[in-house]
Amino acid sequence: MVFRTKSFQCALLFVLWAAIYLGGLFRPAFFDDADTVHAEAVREMAASGDWITLKINNGIRYLEKAPFMYWMSALSVRLLGLSDGVVRLPVALFALFLTFLLYTLGNRFFGNRAAFYSALVYVTSLGPYAFTRILLPDVMLAFFIALAFYFYLRIVYDTVSPKKIARHLDPRNVGLFASVALAVLTKGLVGMVFVGTVIFAHILLTGRWEIFKRIQIFQGMVIFLLVAVPWHLIAGITNKGFLWFYFVNEHFLRYLGLRYPKDYDTVPLWLFWLLHLAWLFPWSTYFLGLRQIIPSTLRPKEASEQINQFLLLWILVILTFFSFSTTQEYYTFPTLPAFALLLGQVLARIDSPQGASEQRTASFAVAVLAGVGLIVGSGLFVLAWLGKGGAAAAGDVSSTLTVNPEQYALSFGHMLDLTPETFSRLSGLVYRTAFILLLGPLLALLATLRKRWSLSALCLALMMVGLLHSYSSGMVAFQPVLSSKGLAEVIQEQHQPGDMIFVNGVYERGSSINYYTHLQLSILNGHFGNLWYGSFFPDAPSIFYDDESFPKIWKSDQRVFLFSESGPLEAFLARHPDLEFRVLAEEGGKKVLVNW
Repeated sequence: MVFRTKSFQCALLFVLWAAIYLGGLFRPAFFDDADTVHAEAVREMAASGDWITLKINNGIRYLEKAPFMYWMSALSVRLLGLSDGVVRLPVALFALFLTFLLYTLGNRFFGNRAAFYSALVYVTSLGPYAFTRILLPDVMLAFFIALAFYFYLRIVYDTVSPKKIARHLDPRNVGLFASVALAVLTKGLVGMVFVGTVIFAHILLTGRWEIFKRIQIFQGMVIFLLVAVPWHLIAGITNKGFLWFYFVNEHFLRYLGLRYPKDYDTVPLWLFWLLHLAWLFPWSTYFLGLRQIIPSTLRPKEASEQINQFLLLWILVILTFFSFSTTQEYYTFPTLPAFALLLGQVLARIDSPQGASEQRTASFAVAVLAGVGLIVGSGLFVLAWLGKGGAAAAGDVSSTLTVNPEQYALSFGHMLDLTPETFSRLSGLVYRTAFILLLGPLLALLATLRKRWSLSALCLALMMVGLLHSYSSGMVAFQPVLSSKGLAEVIQEQHQPGDMIFVNGVYERGSSINYYTHLQLSILNGHFGNLWYGSFFPDAPSIFYDDESFPKIWKSDQRVFLFSESGPLEAFLARHPDLEFRVLAEEGGKKVLVNW
C-alpha cells in the first residue's frame, strides 16, 4: 500500500472529507419539507434559548423528534451566527467523526491497511454524502451506534483491561452506555434497540454468557439513565401529552405503520435491501470479495472472523428490524459503517500478498465498473443531445420536468421526473458528470491491471470527489424546484407588519418560506403533518383556514400572500372562480398570489 504512514493516511482522509463535504455546506438552500422543518426548529431553538421543546412556524410545538441534532446545530448558530452552512456544520462534522472512528476501530481490530480502506470507503461512498444533504440526524445516530459497538468489542477482545474509574467502573462500559444514551437522544428508542439487540444476538450466537458480567449492566444502566432521562422527563413535564405522543405515536405506532397523521411513504422491501449497491458505490464493486472474510461456521475461532460475524449481525439486525416496518432509504444509514469495515478488509486483502488469489476477480469487478461507467456516461451524453431541441424554449428547469407523484415514496423519486430536455438544459453539468464516470473507472482499471491496488482505490476515491461535487451542483440547479427560498425573498421584500402569508396545503410544502422570512405561515386546507399535534396546545396560534374561512380573509382589507404549488393552486381556483388575485412571483412550479 502506498499510503503507509498513519499521519499521511489521516491527512488524506481529512482532505477527502473537506473536499466532499465543505463545498456543500452553504448551498443549495434548504429544501421544503424535512430539510427546512428541521432547520426552522434549529433557528427557533437558537433564538428562543428553549433547549427542551422544539418549535416550528414561530412557536408551535414540534414534539416528534429527539433533540441532539437540534442542540448541536443551535449551539453552532449561537457561536457562529445563523446561516445555512452553520446549521449544517454539525452534520458534516459527524461525517468526519465517523470516518475517523472507523479508522480507529479498524486499526485496533483489523490492522492499519484495513482501517485506512474502511475509512476511505465510508467517506467517499454515495450514500453517506447523499443522506447528509438533507438535515437529518442519521449520521449522528450511526456514529453513536458505531461508538457503542467499538466499546463493546473492546470489552470482549481487549487482552488488557484499562484502569478503572473510581476503583471499580470500567471506562469502556461508561463509553458503551453513554453512547447508547446519546443515540437515544439523537433518534429515539431505535438507538437502544439496535445496540441491545445486536449485542444480545452476538452473545447468544457465541455462547459467551460471561460477557454479561463484564458489561457491568447495573452501573451501565445508571449511566444510561443519567444521560438519557433528564431531557425526556423535563419535556414530559413541560409539554402535556408529550410522553404518549413521542413514545406511543412516534415510536410504536410509527413502526407499525399506524402513526397519525400518516405523512410518510415506504419503498419496496427488495429495493430497500438492493439499494445498498448504490449507497456504497463505487465500493460495492468489491461485494464478491466479502465471501473470503465471512465466517464459514457459526462459532469461528479466529478473533477477526468473530468480529466480522459481529459486523454481519450489526447489518442484519437493523435491516431485519425495518423489514417489518416502513422503509425509507435513509433508515439504512446505521448499517453503512459496518459495510465499510467489511469492504475495507476486502480491499486490504486484495492489496496484499494474502489476496493474490482474489486479485483476478477484483480486476474483473473493476472492469465491470468501467463498463458501467462507459454505458452510463455515454447515456448521459445521448440524453443531453436528444433534449437539445426542446430545451431552448423552456422557461426554467421546472418546465422540462414530468410529474410522477406515485414515485415520491423514494427519497430520490424526483429523478424519474427528468426528461431529455432537462439533461440538455443542464448540459454543462451533465457532460462533466459523464466525463468523470468515463474516466474514473478507466483509470482505476488501468491501475488494477498493473496491480497498483492502492492507486486504483485512490482513482475511485477522486472520482467520487468529482461525482459528489456534481451531485451537489445538481441540487443547486434544482433549488428553485425543491426549495422556495427565491419566493421567500420576494415575499419578505414586499411584506409589511400585519400582512398574512398562507400556504395552500400542509406547512411542509412551503416550510422554507417560514425559515427564510422568519415569519409565521397560516395554513389553507392543511391541518395535518408536522403542525398537527402542536396546534392543540393552548398557546398555539389560530392559523388554520379552509375553503369557507379563507375567502373572507382574502376579500378583506388585510394584505394576504398565498403560496402554492401549481397543481393544488389550480384545484383551489377551480373551486373559487370568483377569487381576484395578482401573481406576485413564480418559480420552480410554484406561485405566490396577492390580494392587492
